[in-house]
Amino acid sequence: MAKNTLLYCATDKEIYDVLMSSKQRINGAVVLELAKDRGIFYSSKDSRETLIHNLSLLTHDYHDLNIILDQREHTGRTEKLTSVTLNAALTIDEIKEVAKDYMADSPSDEKATGYQKGNDQYVVNVEYSEIDYSKTRLVQRTPKAAGIEFHIEGEKTVIRMPSNAKAKEIVQKIKVRLDNKKKADIPVGLIELSEFATAAERTRFFTLLISTLVGFKLDNVTSVKVERMKNEKATDELELEDDQNTEEAKQEALALIRNVALRGDSLLASEEYQSLQKKGFFITSIIWRSKQMTVPYPVIEFEAAFEEPEVGKGFKYSVRGALNFVEGEYTKTLRPIEQEVKQKLVFLIERTANGVISKIREEAAASADFSQ
Repeated sequence: MAKNTLLYCATDKEIYDVLMSSKQRINGAVVLELAKDRGIFYSSKDSRETLIHNLSLLTHDYHDLNIILDQREHTGRTEKLTSVTLNAALTIDEIKEVAKDYMADSPSDEKATGYQKGNDQYVVNVEYSEIDYSKTRLVQRTPKAAGIEFHIEGEKTVIRMPSNAKAKEIVQKIKVRLDNKKKADIPVGLIELSEFATAAERTRFFTLLISTLVGFKLDNVTSVKVERMKNEKATDELELEDDQNTEEAKQEALALIRNVALRGDSLLASEEYQSLQKKGFFITSIIWRSKQMTVPYPVIEFEAAFEEPEVGKGFKYSVRGALNFVEGEYTKTLRPIEQEVKQKLVFLIERTANGVISKIREEAAASADFSQ
């Protein structure tokens, strides 16, 4: 069955809604420029609403609509990644065969392609549309793309993907095909904290993650988010409203970890952390910067979080950019990182996170043995 390109036309009402709903991206000056490009000059004294009303009544062809839609698009940050580990020995040919089966049977609104990368990697790229009916009709359908990478590492295969529902759905379908090919349910390993029931263990995961990246030295922490364990009651006699209490805990944790990052103090032994722990708060998301210890000494900004912080599931992470060392000083803003380098940094996060979980698990077992 042929996959037909979707066709649509836009009414003046829909064009008006699109322009009006993008106040930050499409201000009065932008509307004047859009009209000027068509040889029309409106008065700069007219209100934004009047300008948009006049512009929307004009005839718009496909090219004109694309200009408007491109103008309203936000320059979004790179989507966070997540990964699953298949604990089974797979060959590149097996993965390629199963991926091609999926591509052949992919839905009509998807375009899936694949290619081999080296001797131990295979990549599946899927172009699809995401629909949000809460938006005006003209922009309800947003083109998306998901790059799904298969990395063979000895007796296991790591699948790396964007952290969204569509990518996870595609990976699950491919995994079912791999199960059928192997005639067994391949065990899956995930980076999760669900086995750790205390705020101290959850927070320790993040503090170890940011401080033990091989080849890097922790430089600063710029943002943290915290939540309270549902099974831990606050010990303070006076409790504030939940939102206010959480915001205060967030600021306290940020100030505390910044202090640890800059001065190298022991977080878990600090009085401030003990106070947070007694209140049942733990870190659920963190953005930090680490300095690479080899030339040219860039400072890399990382991010890590859990989609379901209460249960410690859905680990997602990203490499946000770099402050490069140029002419004796660091750049003021984050710069893009080459894809090959970024892939190595993503792998470093994954490996460190798995190592941290093993370490916390060993500490918990040792503590349990000691208490007995």
